[in-house]
Amino acid sequence: MTHPCQGPFHSMCFLSERRWACWCLLPIKQTIFTWLLLWLVVGCQPADHTKEQRVLLSAPDLPASFAAADRLRNAGDYALAAWHYGSLNAPDSLSGQLKQYLTLNRELCRLLAIDTLTSVDDSTVIDASAANLHVSAQLLKGVLDIKNGRSGLKNLYKAGAALRAKEMEASFEYFAVLENLGWCHQAVHGETDSSYFYYKKAVDMAIVYPELAPNIPRLLVQLAEVAITNRDFVASLGYTEQGLRLRPRHRDFHELLILKATLMRRMEQFDSAQHYYQLADETIQQNGDTTSLAKLLRERALHEMIVNNDSLFRHQMSRLERLPAHFANSSTVSTDRLYGLYHYYRGDVQQSVNAYERAVTHFGKQKLPDIVQTTEAYWVLANQYRQLKEYEEAEKNIFAGIVYFSPYKNTPFSWDVVTSPQVANWSFNFVNYQQLAEIELQRYNDNPSDLQSLTRSFEVYQLIDSLMFQQIRAVEEDALLMFLRIGRWVYAGGIEASYHLYRSTGDSAFLNQAHLFMERSKGLITYQDLLARNQDYFSDVPEEFRTRELQLKAHIAAMKRTYAYDSREMTLLLREADDYYADMQERYPAYYEAKYQLNSASHGDYSAMANARQATFVQYFESNDYVYAITYGGEGKFERVKRDTIFTEALNLMGEQLIGVPNRKNVDAKHRFMAASNLLFDRLIKPLGEVRKSLLIVPDGALSYLPFEVLVSAAADSYRDAPYLIKTCGINYSPSLQIYALSQTNVSRQTEEIVAYSFTKSLGELSALPGTRREA
Repeated sequence: MTHPCQGPFHSMCFLSERRWACWCLLPIKQTIFTWLLLWLVVGCQPADHTKEQRVLLSAPDLPASFAAADRLRNAGDYALAAWHYGSLNAPDSLSGQLKQYLTLNRELCRLLAIDTLTSVDDSTVIDASAANLHVSAQLLKGVLDIKNGRSGLKNLYKAGAALRAKEMEASFEYFAVLENLGWCHQAVHGETDSSYFYYKKAVDMAIVYPELAPNIPRLLVQLAEVAITNRDFVASLGYTEQGLRLRPRHRDFHELLILKATLMRRMEQFDSAQHYYQLADETIQQNGDTTSLAKLLRERALHEMIVNNDSLFRHQMSRLERLPAHFANSSTVSTDRLYGLYHYYRGDVQQSVNAYERAVTHFGKQKLPDIVQTTEAYWVLANQYRQLKEYEEAEKNIFAGIVYFSPYKNTPFSWDVVTSPQVANWSFNFVNYQQLAEIELQRYNDNPSDLQSLTRSFEVYQLIDSLMFQQIRAVEEDALLMFLRIGRWVYAGGIEASYHLYRSTGDSAFLNQAHLFMERSKGLITYQDLLARNQDYFSDVPEEFRTRELQLKAHIAAMKRTYAYDSREMTLLLREADDYYADMQERYPAYYEAKYQLNSASHGDYSAMANARQATFVQYFESNDYVYAITYGGEGKFERVKRDTIFTEALNLMGEQLIGVPNRKNVDAKHRFMAASNLLFDRLIKPLGEVRKSLLIVPDGALSYLPFEVLVSAAADSYRDAPYLIKTCGINYSPSLQIYALSQTNVSRQTEEIVAYSFTKSLGELSALPGTRREA
């Protein structure tokens, strides 16, 4: 079985336990958030803001007995604050507004203190009618919705707007709105951009107001988890270290130790990870923190699974299963999920399916199931059922993942729903769409007469492509990065589907779509590098300007989650975004073009260009199993050759021999070279048919390192007499057709200067050529 970190499924590596991180395995340097998150680490130093520290607003006319409870609430001691509010017993001497203040604060602190396993009753929310009430009842309703597994965004946004209207941004309630918006986006919707944005605002507020400072370690835990989600381990480690330096209290300290260990594991520093896991284990047991212990045991079991220590894996699992009854439901889900992942890694398909099916059943009973684990379960089940060739079950599970964040959650499988704008606009779930397209393509490969499955696969690949390139300015940046991580495999599948449809129907529309997929696959590499290093490439674009784009995307995504598409606020926000992009295009045209100008030239456009130059263009795409080739000019062809062991060995041999200076007297080496060169000619050039005198090659993958000039149409007895391709046509290269077309618009400049090389000295077995100096 293919390991999930290899091949087309590399993007679905499940070593992550934090929001959406299970969908990628990407080098740290490719993460778009590194510069932004590291900036926050520096910005989190309280000493830098001492001149800005102010005092939170306090409610007017409150009895002194309320002050102690308010201080505990502001410092994040929610359980103790709830007890204090309850102990005041609302004496009859209090006014109606003060009684409401007392009740709402008690319920708010109770909700903020409890875990998601505790039953929450909607009837606890009272209706606060007083306009000047210090505590917003809508904040309480928003938190209650989150605890019950629903989206509380609508009430939280209303609470925030009401507080801003009353100029109460310096209140605890506003701080609670910010933190809970971050939590709702992270835990309920899986939107890391938005959660990062609100957590950051909460941290900034806690730095400015000393009464909120005890909350900073907890917020740093959340920011570290968001950074892990985005594969930015450096930034996450920075948040974790910053939190530990603040010497937090028990729960935050335990969480930070677990994060430190997990980061060490993710960076493959397994000895350090084991050290911090053990330290966290000892500290947690000393303090009797069962909630943190449950989390730690899940992480330790995953760690032992990754390092292939089966005995310790089972030991940690047994500890997890023996947790107190209060954690029984959570631990049952965790053990089933971990056993499912364990069997998945070891290729035991049926046992993995059984364990994950049990986990999904338990997820359905939870008010707020873990998003990562739930969507992971659907993906793995679809993958495993696909291996079992139970395609209906595979479709059902991947459909559940696709519609998980849409209004169609828990609805039966429907192709109309899969391709509906409501689902596409809500989920941006490229990984699940990719899995669905692969399921349909495999159904076709098993039964070549099943053109319906082939067509559906092709349509899903088109859908993924359109989502990326039509909505690139509206999606959150983490969704964009997710696409970039899987983009090459998406295009590989799309080209495969296009190839079969073109062969089956002869319709040039499929040839043109394959051309677009190939061109975009090459542009994707440049675009991904651009995102990762845009500060290097576009140093003239200020950091604040780039950050503004991130904030706009987060706001737009947040508004969409409230169904406020037609609201005045959404209209103003979209207008602001349009103004921003117009400003970008005017002030930084190169930056705008690099990010948002897409290639629209068709196969016919480039064929006309090739014919006008009396040339042949050929574009290659290399997948795991095949090399695809599309020609432009002349009749135009769409070919596919097997990328088998013989092909790979020939390619490697050519590279090895061309790196060094050839020994012309080594007969065996010459014969191997001729055989490899001729095989590659037969696979890569011969299927193209007639090649004109001018040949433009757009290589891909390993072919980028192959000098096509030395391919021979037949083996020869000597290097000198071999029928090299360079003897029949002139060869040029380009990284993409779009870049080639752009380069043709440049006007050459005449100059009297010349740079030349003369080989006047011998090199190895090559003799000196003193005449080249005179020729130059």
